[in-house]
Amino acid sequence: MVYDSPHSGLDLPRDFHPAVDQEMVLKASDSYVDELFAHAPHTGAPLLRALFPRSFLDVNRAENDVDLAMIEGHWPYPVAGSSAAQRGMGLAWRFAWGDTLMHDRLLTVAEMQNRIDQYWTPYHNRLKALLDQTYQAFGRVYHINCHSMPAFGHALSPDPAGTRRPDFVIGDFDGQSAERSFVDMIKTSLSDMGYDVVLNKPFRGAELIRRYCDPARGRHSVQIEVNRALYMDEATRAKSAGFARIQSDLAKLSENVEGYAASALKG
Repeated sequence: MVYDSPHSGLDLPRDFHPAVDQEMVLKASDSYVDELFAHAPHTGAPLLRALFPRSFLDVNRAENDVDLAMIEGHWPYPVAGSSAAQRGMGLAWRFAWGDTLMHDRLLTVAEMQNRIDQYWTPYHNRLKALLDQTYQAFGRVYHINCHSMPAFGHALSPDPAGTRRPDFVIGDFDGQSAERSFVDMIKTSLSDMGYDVVLNKPFRGAELIRRYCDPARGRHSVQIEVNRALYMDEATRAKSAGFARIQSDLAKLSENVEGYAASALKG
């Protein structure tokens, strides 16, 4: 097993100079998700986490998912033109939140390229190495990509603003990124704990499961989104009384993932 938490970073890089305050920058962060899944290493699985905010540089986007509306001059490389970038949530975020711009100026090509070279590439290189090492050791790998989501849809999200979200969303790229029995095990585990669990809506997964999955060869990747209202106050980002329960239940889930992986090896 390999776990990664790409959006829980809260440290502002020294070369990051947003036009908004730190709290606005961190509003989009998956605060505490790395702590929620902290039991994973006790099952023998590495847990990789980014230290920088996702709105500064989102490693769960492709390296060419650049939002040209925030770049000064000519961007000399191909761009993906994704719907996320069009909403201002591309490789680097044009908006801090809502319609508030992250920067009061355009970024230079060199600044964006530096973010890719210094943050995106090292994260992906490390995750790929962990996945490859695990696969070489066992002949298969189960990758859990860990996230959290606001309790309601908002202006930047793929679902309409105000949409009430379930407790958990499991993303398997619409059935393409993992064997169904693995996905079903995760969904059943959480449902049996009393949570409302939905598959792929509104989040089916993004670059970090798309890029590294290959179920036919034993490489399985699943994205898990936890509703932030279960464990934190979204306005203050403070942990709530529900944090301990969610952390404990996700520890049980990690044990179930370990059991599933062990059974798969025997089979």
